[in-house]
Amino acid sequence: MYGQGQGQGQVDGLTQQFGQMGMAEFQTVVLNGRPDLAALDETPPAMRLAPGTMCVAASECAPQFQRSTLNAVPRTDKLLKKTRLPLGLLVTPVCADDDVAVAPDIVRCRRCRTYINPFVAFTDGGRRWRCNMCGLSNDVPLTFDYDSATQTQKDRWARADLRNAVVEFVAPLEYMVRPPMPPAYVFLIDVSYASAQLGAPGVVAQTIRDTLDQLPDADGRTRVAIIGVDAQLHFFQMRTGAEPQQLVVGDVDDVVLPAPSDLLVNLSDARSSLDIVLERFGAMFSNNHGVGNALGPAIRAAQQMLGGIGGRIVAIMASPPTTGEGLVEPRAEGRDLGTPRESELLRAQGTWYKNVAADCSRAQIAFDTVFVGQQAMDVATVGGLARYTGGTLLHYPAFMAGRPEAVRFSS
Repeated sequence: MYGQGQGQGQVDGLTQQFGQMGMAEFQTVVLNGRPDLAALDETPPAMRLAPGTMCVAASECAPQFQRSTLNAVPRTDKLLKKTRLPLGLLVTPVCADDDVAVAPDIVRCRRCRTYINPFVAFTDGGRRWRCNMCGLSNDVPLTFDYDSATQTQKDRWARADLRNAVVEFVAPLEYMVRPPMPPAYVFLIDVSYASAQLGAPGVVAQTIRDTLDQLPDADGRTRVAIIGVDAQLHFFQMRTGAEPQQLVVGDVDDVVLPAPSDLLVNLSDARSSLDIVLERFGAMFSNNHGVGNALGPAIRAAQQMLGGIGGRIVAIMASPPTTGEGLVEPRAEGRDLGTPRESELLRAQGTWYKNVAADCSRAQIAFDTVFVGQQAMDVATVGGLARYTGGTLLHYPAFMAGRPEAVRFSS
């Protein structure tokens, strides 16, 4: 009941009990009669904000861009450890979303480099803004409220970076290390006996051929190269309008490109030659009995191709590197499993791949490594290529041509 009868007596009893417990008394509001439920559908009263106060309706970050493992952050680190709950952020900055607003320019804090956002505070009549991360007071740029395109003043509160938690920044020339380079891809395909037994060369080549149209090539500048890897390196020279040629380099101790050009070719201009190579690739190495894997020398050759423009190296391997620099020694995995030495299997054998990844990262080169088959690949060592360049590492242990794992790889 909504009255002063029995309900009021119960409230008074609770108040007396809380008072005996040493807790401060609290005021109670007695409802006279039933509330008008129809009033819930009425328009709420207008908000009264102080002059200059900003009200942002879309200041929360969408979960597809940033998601936390906890919906409430503990106040102290001690409390977080006591809860034994993992606290982390899953951040996807390059999420495919066409509705992201574009910021007109870039304004950042002088100390912590935080971008101006809906949670900063403007002071000194709007001439300065206080960073919400470090608290430093920064000057507002002179062009902050000025539209240079129309030569007019613009509304500050209409800026995308003050109204949205997620915005897209178009980097000016000051943020560019060099002019934009064409996208470039070098595919390193294991064609050794171990790979041929799995039927990997044909499946990999057909998968690459099916995905060529998905590569970014809006301006027609994308470049592609194919290198077969066993104990030797198999290059493919693809001239426009000519039959492609296979060039084999047997000296993997000091790798030199077998041709000065037409190895890293334009995707649009040499598409017919590239299709011929990929179509014949599986049959070309189906009966290959060559053992060994010269992954290290193949990486050096790919570096020479991409050294001036950067790009991405995609290595699809069915056997561990055993030839040339970067070779890995086989480990006694079965003997160490279940023993204290098992943790050693998770450590890299050396620093060669880490050092190569660092050199490639400085040259704007990234790695994607794909392992197929059940051979011991020493992922802890070779996986450093993708780890230190921001690439992807995939493993298909049950790979075999014609089986579901190969179908999953192709898709």
